[in-house]
Amino acid sequence: MKNLLIPFDFSDVSMNALEYAIKFGARCEKATINLLYISKSKLEKDKENELKNKFEELLKKHQGAGKPALGYHFRIGNFTDAVVDIHKSLKIDLVIMGTSGAEEGAESPVTRTSRFVLEADLPVLVIPVSHRYFKLDKILLALGEDVMHDTSTLNLLLDVSSRSNAEVDVLTVSRTPESTGYSEADEKNENTLQYYLEMFYSHHSFAENEDILQGIDEYIKKHDVDLLAIMPKTHSKTSSPSKGKLTREVTLKSEIPVLVLD
Repeated sequence: MKNLLIPFDFSDVSMNALEYAIKFGARCEKATINLLYISKSKLEKDKENELKNKFEELLKKHQGAGKPALGYHFRIGNFTDAVVDIHKSLKIDLVIMGTSGAEEGAESPVTRTSRFVLEADLPVLVIPVSHRYFKLDKILLALGEDVMHDTSTLNLLLDVSSRSNAEVDVLTVSRTPESTGYSEADEKNENTLQYYLEMFYSHHSFAENEDILQGIDEYIKKHDVDLLAIMPKTHSKTSSPSKGKLTREVTLKSEIPVLVLD
């Protein structure tokens, strides 16, 4: 993992994502963090020069031994299209995005980050603005009850865990007691996890909770989890790939970074 990308606008949200990304990228040999400024329309010359000066100052501030290299880019147009385009042209390995999360009491909140995660078919690491420190000792993979047929996304999880020597717990939350427990699908997934995650895979836990997000959150707090990983698609051959409410709520409400394995 060498090429990281942060949509960046100098806001507190994006600055916090950069601080996390620098520590994250320091564990990736010869990594480059690409900062992407996206404008809906062409920038006036004075504004463009002003932004370039701010970027240059930022790069000088974060230069140093052991730190990843930094670069910046400008794009015009739709946010998702711009990120997907530069992701392809620069061969980005991981998009890192900050988020302000959901406002208290909002019924159907949507943020730029939550919308992007649903629209783009790319791996994304989401950093809540309230998360102000870097620690990566324990990762939780929240897994559904279906058999994983597309296992390619686990390669990224292995990459992240191996660079930090982080333990990976797996959790399946069931809404009903009838579906809680070890099934044939779980056994197949167990073999897959052991194969792909190697020595970093710890164990698979099961919980019952009508609110899946609450069940995940309870595990995170009880076991001091540093990073939550989710697979937004079912990755099942027998059903259409789907992602929606749970993915959106996790990216909006999680208090710890979320790795979206897409």
